[in-house]
Amino acid sequence: MTISIDSDEKGGFMKSIQLPLGYGQEIYFDIDAGFFYIKPEWINQELHCINLPDVPISQSNPVYEAYKELFKYLFENGYKVVTDSSMVGNDAFFLTPCLDKHINNTKEDYAFKKKNKIDFYLNSEGITEPFSISFPTDSFPEILPSLPFVLKNEEGQGGTEKFILRTPEQIAILKRFYNEINFYDRQKRIEIVKRQWSCFPDLEFDENGRSNRGISIDFVDYKKEFHQNMRIQKFIKTPTKYNTSLRVLTSSSGDILASSLKYSESSTNTKEKYYGLFDRYLSDPSSPYFLSSESIVSNTIAGGNSILLEKDSYSELEQEILRAHGINPNNAIVPPDVMNACVKIASNCSREIGAICGLDFIYDAEEKNWKYLEEHEYPMLYSYAEKYNLPYDCNADDFYTTNQLLDLRARLHALVLTMKKKQLFIPENQKHKFR
Repeated sequence: MTISIDSDEKGGFMKSIQLPLGYGQEIYFDIDAGFFYIKPEWINQELHCINLPDVPISQSNPVYEAYKELFKYLFENGYKVVTDSSMVGNDAFFLTPCLDKHINNTKEDYAFKKKNKIDFYLNSEGITEPFSISFPTDSFPEILPSLPFVLKNEEGQGGTEKFILRTPEQIAILKRFYNEINFYDRQKRIEIVKRQWSCFPDLEFDENGRSNRGISIDFVDYKKEFHQNMRIQKFIKTPTKYNTSLRVLTSSSGDILASSLKYSESSTNTKEKYYGLFDRYLSDPSSPYFLSSESIVSNTIAGGNSILLEKDSYSELEQEILRAHGINPNNAIVPPDVMNACVKIASNCSREIGAICGLDFIYDAEEKNWKYLEEHEYPMLYSYAEKYNLPYDCNADDFYTTNQLLDLRARLHALVLTMKKKQLFIPENQKHKFR
């Protein structure tokens, strides 16, 4: 059975995917983890069936239709969909990460356990992280790495919210930002709302964001954000003049789907628009907390370049960059220690990560080895799109839809690879029940 998922009504975006029969295979979806296209009312757990509501075309969209088609296919071809983390078995295929809400009290709980597992498999291959410091609950770290060092938001997407600090003056600005930003940000938000509601000259807000006019403001606790998401990390010098990093897209089936070496030239860390909680103050020249930090981002979405590994040929510049990173342009594959670590992490952490993950590494020019940077449960898919000749333009008007559909395609790719391996060990009498 083939399912075809297209990016628009004309189709043509996604090639058909041939999924093997399920033979009772559990497929786990976390319907609360941002997958708002998956509706809880679609699934009847007791009857193991699916109810697909008809939605007028004017209210539908390609991603919604793709998930409907996927769910219908899964149920008709011997797969069992599970959405309750307390009921899912370890042998399930985790299309999305399983947050295990019944055993994790907080998001920090879940992240801590996942990091410990990832660290274990990295260490088994002798791969370490750059020296890192987290922010305490309510204070600025007393001991910092030697300059330069990197401040990064681990929740940032597309390489955003990463800042390199090189001078004591920048550290002083960061400390002042840490101590003052809660009050400053609240005042800015209040000023904006008061301008919007200038018809109420007596409008006032309390410390919780509630007003005397029934208007409320959601305040951000920056110190909490610092503690949960921000890390200070030793700056790693790479072997060329470019900012570089290695992205490896790995499947829980134990396969590397695509990999590429990203590179970009250093530039001033300023933009026309600032979207991140930290970016809007630390990167904006008009902010009193402007760090004047150059960009160290190599991601394609941030304007960087990508050298897809396992190609037949490369330009002279690409060859030069590959060689500097210990990669042979005539056999450009993921370095063995990195490859082994990626496969171990994706295969053994599928419950925490899901069907696919993007793992990032950086080459330390001084120590002559690869170091682990971060893991993405929902990675950008430039390398995957390039390898399989699929459109992926972040400047296109329909990029959000394209990205959602390509993410689904990559996860189904992982499912295909998993099922092909599993079917080699499925007894004939179990197969017979589904014929």
